Amino acid sequence: MPGTKPHDLLIFLTNRVGRQLSRLMLEQMEFEGFLPQSTHMGLVADLVGNDGLRQQDLAISTIKDKGTVARALKQLESAGLLMRQIDADDRRQKLIRLTDKGNRLWQFAQSKATETMVTATHDIEQTEFDTCIDVLKRVYQNLHQQLSIPQTSSHE
Repeated sequence: MPGTKPHDLLIFLTNRVGRQLSRLMLEQMEFEGFLPQSTHMGLVADLVGNDGLRQQDLAISTIKDKGTVARALKQLESAGLLMRQIDADDRRQKLIRLTDKGNRLWQFAQSKATETMVTATHDIEQTEFDTCIDVLKRVYQNLHQQLSIPQTSSHE
């Protein structure tokens, strides 16, 4: 790929698009005295559909290190957006759940995401955008599948 412009490479382009979407959305995201960052929103998004996850599950699903997740969870908990409850199946573990305020944040974020996407998709036909989403979902699944396969050492 010598001579290829960075903006023509999927890895560069998706990273930049993601950062720009996040920045545009988060600039408008002050919610009840709390200004969430992208790490916070990734955790909240994972908890919306899977309320009651362990911290290590969130670190895996958000592809973040445990320290980053721990700090973000502490900030979310301090803001009253989530709570930790002892896991009845394993009392050594705590399950993380969204509070009512955390669920309200998610609803607020969805409206801001819709506004952001209106700006981002200006002059793009819906069929083109649908194709883009479909292709990115398939790329994500391919990568997720590859990263979920236990890697063997090359010198075995």
